[in-house]
Amino acid sequence: MIIHNLQSLKDFFQEVKNPIFGVAVFPFERLGLEEIVKDYRLLSLRWSLDSQLIERDIEIFSLEKGMGKKHLNLPRNSTTVLTHEKTRNYLRNFQKPVLLTYNSSKKMEGICKSKNWILAAPPVKFGKNFLENKIEFRDIAKSCGASVAPGEIFVLKRLKWKKLVKDFGLPFIIQHPTRGGGKGTFLIKNFKDFKNSLQLIKKEDEEDVQKVSKVLVTKFISGPSPSIIGCATRHGILSTPLQFQVLSQKELYNKEGFGLFCGHDFTSSRFSESIEAQAYSMVRSIGKKFQSLGYKGIFGLDFVLDEKEGRLYLTECNPRLTGAFPTLTFTQIENQETPLIAFHLLEYLNLDYKIDFQKIETLLHQKKEGAQMFMHNLEGRIARNKNELKAGVYKIDSQDNLIFIRDGYKLSHLEDPDEFLICDGVPFLNSYFSANRRICRILTRGRILNDDYKSLNSFGRKIAKVLYKNFKMKPIPLQFLIPFIRFFNPNYLAKP
Repeated sequence: MIIHNLQSLKDFFQEVKNPIFGVAVFPFERLGLEEIVKDYRLLSLRWSLDSQLIERDIEIFSLEKGMGKKHLNLPRNSTTVLTHEKTRNYLRNFQKPVLLTYNSSKKMEGICKSKNWILAAPPVKFGKNFLENKIEFRDIAKSCGASVAPGEIFVLKRLKWKKLVKDFGLPFIIQHPTRGGGKGTFLIKNFKDFKNSLQLIKKEDEEDVQKVSKVLVTKFISGPSPSIIGCATRHGILSTPLQFQVLSQKELYNKEGFGLFCGHDFTSSRFSESIEAQAYSMVRSIGKKFQSLGYKGIFGLDFVLDEKEGRLYLTECNPRLTGAFPTLTFTQIENQETPLIAFHLLEYLNLDYKIDFQKIETLLHQKKEGAQMFMHNLEGRIARNKNELKAGVYKIDSQDNLIFIRDGYKLSHLEDPDEFLICDGVPFLNSYFSANRRICRILTRGRILNDDYKSLNSFGRKIAKVLYKNFKMKPIPLQFLIPFIRFFNPNYLAKP
């Protein structure tokens, strides 16, 4: 059988014998394959209001089901899910299960090897110390002939303000090599920004076990920041079109940093043939290089677009699944495309499959419709939602009232362009959130970015403001904060 469209892909997966599980903190995060894989199941840590809707259609095993707003005193990640005794006991009922995760960890790799489970995620060796490291990746990108922003690697202790201003002008960019999501990227407009960025870079957090010794300094390029998803397969490098990222929106995120990840706008993502050609060329060359290193499956590339020059500059790599999923998969299914996530899975199943590469690539390069925003706790400290909102589809009336329309949890459940959906960890009443902890995900069919592709349009901004207002986030009074931290799960309150 040759896979050439969505139906032939579904037919192929009907013959796959391995049980397949999506693994995540919340069940929503691993949705998408249920449209393709027979008896697809989900393993999660958290249980939320949208989990109840998803469970109507897909079997979910959740460690915290029935606990409401209470949480296990364990790390908030997929490693916790896979290494937990209850999960191990549950998976004993399945022969050689395949586990699709956001990324991998040494503990994941260890338990999968000992239990004869298949971990469908790139090995740890490709992560923060290699391909995800901005300094290491920059050298790889240059060796592949990719355009990178003009810049230089500096020893942190030797950064000199006057020299940087002379070499790069103002503003310029300083990047921590391993902090992602924009949390380690700083726009330097003056000396105060410079001093503040050095303090934040030196500050250790849960993402950085060792202090950083080198940073990347680049010229500031004024333009939007699109990204692309590639998939290294035995038949070649498949990819999506470029997609606009939603970054650093005050209605969604309240944190110091530049390029803080807040979502995607697939509907707005329309580029010239020249820009698309640059992106496809770079994703193919980078993908081939990754394959030569033993990498397979999905990876993401981030760019900055110099609109005056009509040129893309490659900035960083995410050697794993990205925040585009599962919404990207929803848009692909609606287009009758063969989703990239399925080919990622096939590579880790090590099955002998054949595809019509040209037809598949043509399908994947179709324009997409849909957008997503990630809403965070904006209160600046620990807060809780004093109102519980149902997961599902909503509208906003002419008086800015939030109106519930129907149950739903994915893009296909939206019917009208003015509807939007709240999903992905929709919280129970009085759930607690640390500063900038994610509250939920918002899906729309219509565009949410202005024509500058940097700021939310009136539709996106109104949704974010009205929805946040309706969650009624209330900070914990300072006099109660210390005993509260001692009592409550410290891991849940850690930085996002």
